[in-house]
Amino acid sequence: MLAESFLDDPHAVLSPGTAEPDTVDGMTTRPTRALAVTALTGVLAGGLTLLTAGAAQAHSLTSSTLAVRVGEEQVEATVSVAADTLDAVLGGSPTDALVSSYLAEHLTVTGTDDSTWTETWSPVVRETVEGIDSYRVDVVLDPGGGDPSVFTLAYDGVLEVDASHEAVVVLTDAAGDVSTAGVLTATDDSLTIGDAGSLGTGLTDMVGYGLHHVLEGADHLLFLLTLLLVAPVVAVAGRWRRGDGVRPTLRSVLAVVTAFTVGHSLTLLASALGWVTAPSAPVEVLIAVSVGVAAVHALRPLARRGEVLVAGGFGLVHGLAFAGILTDLGLGGATSVPALLAFNVGVELAQLLTVALVFPSLYLLSRTRWYPAVRTTGALIALVAAATWALDRLGWLADPLAGVEEALVAHPWWVVAGLAALAAVARVSAPAVGEEHVAPVSGRRVPARVP
Repeated sequence: MLAESFLDDPHAVLSPGTAEPDTVDGMTTRPTRALAVTALTGVLAGGLTLLTAGAAQAHSLTSSTLAVRVGEEQVEATVSVAADTLDAVLGGSPTDALVSSYLAEHLTVTGTDDSTWTETWSPVVRETVEGIDSYRVDVVLDPGGGDPSVFTLAYDGVLEVDASHEAVVVLTDAAGDVSTAGVLTATDDSLTIGDAGSLGTGLTDMVGYGLHHVLEGADHLLFLLTLLLVAPVVAVAGRWRRGDGVRPTLRSVLAVVTAFTVGHSLTLLASALGWVTAPSAPVEVLIAVSVGVAAVHALRPLARRGEVLVAGGFGLVHGLAFAGILTDLGLGGATSVPALLAFNVGVELAQLLTVALVFPSLYLLSRTRWYPAVRTTGALIALVAAATWALDRLGWLADPLAGVEEALVAHPWWVVAGLAALAAVARVSAPAVGEEHVAPVSGRRVPARVP
């Protein structure tokens, strides 16, 4: 029936003189069905809003970092901790003296003879990296005449009160080679520098760091999810229409994921090798813009296969953001390429995991008459989130929902389960009754069911 076809694409225009019936299948009225669709998409909208709200600080930089540099006679280290994280531990806004005192209390370095090295702390520096305010403090470690290349580093700052917290240790040895020495946790808060097996352990840790960096953030995830909204549909005459089936849809997903991967991998590597540099602030604004462009494309196709162009083009920008994270860790130059590649592997794993968990539900929804409403709702949420992120990162508006996303990012299964439940209900309540095509009528385009 024409009413069913129109519900499958609410953007379609009915031809003059065409009347809509009051019932569908002789049972359910359109107002009743519309109310059900509105209610369920509202639930989805609420969940996604919680997921994306307050993500002006979209990257998960709450992990501490210790950049350790080994010299010929002494060792220098830089300890960085997100301001919100340390403020929560110390209660309120601590003084610089209290920050230094706390870090000094929780960092201990011992030599091969079990002697404790002398620490000389520099003044606290407050900095912003990818929108996250952080405390950064340099410390000089004096081995007292011992061998500075082999020592045990123990650090439990924040780890003592937050079991989920991590501290990434990046090592620059006396030859200038950069590697990831390891990741300290609440259950394993020390490591030995100079251990021949530390490099392999560090690369494994960097894979995990890349994985968590994406899954605990929001902007990269929302960019990818918004692009996935249009994977099950195709652009026809400037409108979205239901796709042909599973295989074309999977090819579309593969094209988007590949384009995004190629884009961010190129700039990540180029930045690591020093070929490309970009300040953090404009990169963060452009990432918000990328989410907005993806949202506009999900509402109305900007170009045929435009999602692939958006994924690849803005993937270059997202790669610069990844590079900024690693640069702050002290990873840069050709010697750190293995660690950078390991981080990128983690990013790809997070990307594939996201697709595997979310896309099946999106595909099932796309085979129902509710999908246009779901796609539009998701795109509008992404557009609002992108606008608030951009305004916040420009310093024009503080995000009114800042912090809400943390609760749901910590429980991602809520979103996955909610989307799956919505797909199940939609499949039962409003299954698609036929494929749609577009046919011209009196200079306008109307949906017509394929017999």
